[in-house]
Amino acid sequence: MIRQNILVVDDHRENLIALEAVLEAPGRQLIMASSGNEALQLALKHDFSLVLLDVQMPDMDGFEVAELMRQNRRTRSLPIIFVTAISKEQKYVFKGYECGAVDYLFKPLDKQVLEAKVNVFLELDLQKRKLQQAVVQMKRLKDENERLLQALGEGIFGTDAQGAISFCNDAAATLLATTRKALAGRTIDEILCSDDQGTPFSWSDSALLAACSEGQGWRNDISLYARRGEALVPLEMTATPISPVGEPFSGCVILFRELTGNELSVQERHARESRRYPRKKVFREMVLFDRTTGGNVGRLMNISIDGFKLSSRKAIKEGQKLALSMVLPEQINGLNTLSFDARAVWCQLSGTGEDYHTGFQFLDMNDTGRGIIQTLMEKI
Repeated sequence: MIRQNILVVDDHRENLIALEAVLEAPGRQLIMASSGNEALQLALKHDFSLVLLDVQMPDMDGFEVAELMRQNRRTRSLPIIFVTAISKEQKYVFKGYECGAVDYLFKPLDKQVLEAKVNVFLELDLQKRKLQQAVVQMKRLKDENERLLQALGEGIFGTDAQGAISFCNDAAATLLATTRKALAGRTIDEILCSDDQGTPFSWSDSALLAACSEGQGWRNDISLYARRGEALVPLEMTATPISPVGEPFSGCVILFRELTGNELSVQERHARESRRYPRKKVFREMVLFDRTTGGNVGRLMNISIDGFKLSSRKAIKEGQKLALSMVLPEQINGLNTLSFDARAVWCQLSGTGEDYHTGFQFLDMNDTGRGIIQTLMEKI
């Protein structure tokens, strides 16, 4: 529950007590001030949702307090309701609005009117706070995804249903000797070739599109090449659809890397890997990243519904909490990545003494995450 502070300002203690009795409710904190100077000090110290301000006070009246609040950046947009026993003549009312009031309440106060007006402004404040939280959360997720994309060693393309590139990471631009800006909007047909003779790749007729449009993952079992300037470079490539099974196809995420001359051909390596060590192969491809920095934390070694084992270059302190993400080997439950918080429960040198093995416990895994982990456990 979001807690909202209300500043109540009146130089008569009995009025403060009466207002407190009416306005006190769960989720609210009433903070009292008996003078204009005290009110200004409290307004700079606390985060208020609303001010109930008496007009007639000695030394500094409510109009002066409101004017000073409007001059300070911290309190400039703070809604102020004037509470007054002075005349209801228009000149006084206009003066209050000129000083920044959003409403007027005249003494003696009507309890129902007071509650209704306070509730309106608190609800507006609540919606504003929720919107601010949503914006912060969206920015945080955007930053996390961006850091994750840039931390991956493989090139990444995001495409629409027609094969046009909507986003890519730095690794993709580097591999193709170009820039991310230059790749944006180009089609996969312009970049890929079906053989080392430069035969153009056809997105509309490809097995990639056929699989992803049916909600399935795809991996090239025949050679593919990418144009890098005048040269052609052989690629290993996988693709997963963005949209879940049963929904209209809207595009896919493509991961790729260059094959060097010392590596087996795509067909030979896929055949060998399908026969040997499928569990080791899956974990070798699953790298965990720190969501706060985008840095590579280590390689997944094992996983269960409660936690996992990680191999890393550096020791991880027992009890340390990390915000982590990993790219899944294929789309699971409509997701390509899994994000979670975890705590290290033990860490020790590996048998070779060259790296560290660390056991982690999940801290905040939701039902969706647990479903993905269960699927991973079944696959490996």
